[in-house]
Amino acid sequence: MALVRTLLVIAIVLLGVTQPAMAQNYLYQVIEATVLVADPDRTADTLETWVEQTGGYALLKSSDQVVLRLPFEQIPQLRSKLEELSDYILELSPQSQDLREAILETQAKINSRQEVLRQTLALLDQADVKETLAIEKELISLIGEIEELTATIQTLNLNRSFSRAEISLRYLEQTVPENIPSSFDWINGVDFYSFIDQGPAREGR
Repeated sequence: MALVRTLLVIAIVLLGVTQPAMAQNYLYQVIEATVLVADPDRTADTLETWVEQTGGYALLKSSDQVVLRLPFEQIPQLRSKLEELSDYILELSPQSQDLREAILETQAKINSRQEVLRQTLALLDQADVKETLAIEKELISLIGEIEELTATIQTLNLNRSFSRAEISLRYLEQTVPENIPSSFDWINGVDFYSFIDQGPAREGR
């Protein structure tokens, strides 16, 4: 009967679970961006610091990519931050998914299984030993389903509270300007870059 008591405690806890009050946002927003920067590592560090100041966090940070979870209210500020930190935004692709239906459906499943759990618990008082074993098995199954559904709705609530930003960092390289033909043929034959590169060395001899 110790198992039954344990199941009863767990069941009471699960039946008393209530979802915390959430901001009235049901969109899971995902931003994919590619930005051109002079210093990828410094930009990644700055983005991590900024998102933590907003109440979010970084899932991934490297010299190539930063993946952030930030409060959905901060999405407008994200574009401004990218414009501030980058030389050019190569790509900015916002996407959104309405989670309202998934949340309502999952909550309905939780309510349904909690009701079955209540009815199953009520049978314990009238059950003999053999029936008690069968009820215990049913209780374990129901509690497992409720735990899985509760985890699902927690993930859905997390996604509607925290948007996701996947930011690819591209290094802004210093490139040598292309040769521009001159109207003076003799200039076209001069290797200015070799001259500039070797000039100081010659003067130092």
